[in-house]
Formats: sequence, C-alpha cells, structure tokens
Amino acid sequence: MSQATYDPTWDLPHQPNDKEMWQESDWLTFYDPKAGAGAVFRLGRQPNRGKGQPNLFCFANGGQRFLMKDLGGRGLDCDMGPDDLWDTGCQVAGHRVDALGDGKMRYRWDYPETSADLQFHDGFYEPRGWDKSNKGAEIMSWINPDGHLECGGRLTGTMRVGDQSYDIDCFCHRDRSWGYRENYMERMKDTLGGWGTCGKELSFAYMMLHVKNGDKFTTGFVARNGVEEDIADVRCLPTLDMDMISPLAAIVVLTLESGETIRLDCDIAQAQVGYAPGSAFNSVGTFEYRGQTGFCDISVYANPGRAEKTPQPEDVTLGTVDAGLSPTADHSLPE
Repeated sequence: MSQATYDPTWDLPHQPNDKEMWQESDWLTFYDPKAGAGAVFRLGRQPNRGKGQPNLFCFANGGQRFLMKDLGGRGLDCDMGPDDLWDTGCQVAGHRVDALGDGKMRYRWDYPETSADLQFHDGFYEPRGWDKSNKGAEIMSWINPDGHLECGGRLTGTMRVGDQSYDIDCFCHRDRSWGYRENYMERMKDTLGGWGTCGKELSFAYMMLHVKNGDKFTTGFVARNGVEEDIADVRCLPTLDMDMISPLAAIVVLTLESGETIRLDCDIAQAQVGYAPGSAFNSVGTFEYRGQTGFCDISVYANPGRAEKTPQPEDVTLGTVDAGLSPTADHSLPE
C-alpha cells in the first residue's frame, strides 16, 4: 500500500476492483468519561457481493450495554442495494456513515435497542496511514492494500442505550480502509491493536501481527503537538479477571523508532469478548499521560484456541459475549 498525503477523497466511497472480497469499511471508537458511555462502531461493505456488515458494541456504565452479533438469523451479512450507496456515504441495516467535508464525518445507527447521531470533527493531526515507511507491505496487503487512514479527534452528539440517552462530547478515534481483504485471522498466532488520544499532546495508533509461521510485524505512530513518529515495538500487559479473558486494566509501552519509550496506564470501562475466533477482547476506557486523561481502545487477540473456539458466555465474568442488551459489569479494579 503506497502512502500518500491525505485528501478529502479518502473519506468518500471508493470504486471497487473486480475481486469478490474487495471491501471498504469505516470504524469509530470512543469513550466519554463524564457521560460514562462509549462504543465501538464499524460499517463494512462488499459491493461485488452486494453485502454489508454492521458491527456495534455500545455501553453506559451502571446501565446497559449492547453487542450486535446477529440480525434476524443471518449473522452480520446484510443485503445492500443501489439506494444504500451515494457519493458521500453509505448505509447497511441501521448503520450509516456520511463524509461532511474538511475531515468531518457523521456516524449514525438506529435499532430498537440503541441509536446514535455522532459527528467527528477537529482532528488532532492530518489523517494518515499506519506508518511512513510502508514496512510489512506483504502482511498489510492482506488487510488494506489500496488505502487506509487513522485519525484521532473530537466527537459530539447523542447516543441511546436501552431506554436511556446520553449527550456525548469526548475524544475519539476513527479509521477507514479500502481494497481486497482476505480472511487473514486464521493465519494469526496473536495480534495487538490500540488507538487513543488525549488531544494534541498525544494521539496514537498501533497494530502488531504475529503470524503462525513466526513472522512478526509491528506498525503505528504517535502524534504529539504536530510532530509524528513511527512506532517500532509495542508491549501490552493486560490485567485480567479470574476468567483470564475479561480486562480490568492494561499497561501499554510504545517504543518509537528513535528508541524513546512511552508508557500508558489504561483503565478499562467496558469490554466485548470473542469478537474473533480464539480468545479476544476489545476494551474501551481511559489512559493517563503526563497528567492528562485520554481515551483508549485496547484490543488483544491471544488465540490459544488457534482460531477454532470463540469464548462462550459461561467462559466470561465481565466482558460481554451476549448478543443484544445486557447489564454492564463493573470493570474497575478492587481498592
């Protein structure tokens, strides 16, 4: 994947090639500590199949959380027709994404259990790809060969979970990718992913892929007050509950290409478990950096089941595996 300077066309629907598994996806994750509410949202489309995939995990601390795993018995593979795509956006099922120009995006979802209308704006750095050197091009060609962007910024709007609505005004992170994507997860031994920001002082995005043949690939960057640096290595040390799956906290250590290290102490607000075959969690919460509190999304795919088993509800104490609405769980560490 070649790296290029961001322009607004990156945020618009792209023309697919002729490969059946060409895809384009938009992803948004956020947590508002004041509202105690957050979400992980994805809208994918595969136009050559006429299909789209909505994914959603949203929650309010002390209230309810919602995990989308099935829509009417068809999984998350939904039909998309010509009216579901337009010049500036697309929709699938109850998910919708619109590019508003100037790097602004609008994300909406509408279901009986939950709904939202949210706007991304005021990015803290210019949207960009994973790293400037395009290292690991072969592995990245499995995931997003044609284009990819990452960006941290602010999010405002409203979100409803169950019968309670929340005003959202917080840090967030979005990404976008387009191109042929094969099913690469079965090749993985384990993976790490992380995204977050506390404003212009620090934003980060990273991914580590450890392939079953022994290859290891790490990519990502940090952006601090207008200066961006690529990441050379990542350590993620999660604190897990007694189920050895549900996260309570994490220490993330980022080693930059310069040799500098950055330590982030993360507290987990809520987590979804088993979003991929194997043992995996995607957790949303906060981190501390030089006296600032930021938002983070930490993903760990440990894969002891070799992509053959997804955790079931009886395997999990705190992170949710249950589809639909359920009560939130207290992920805070005991005093």
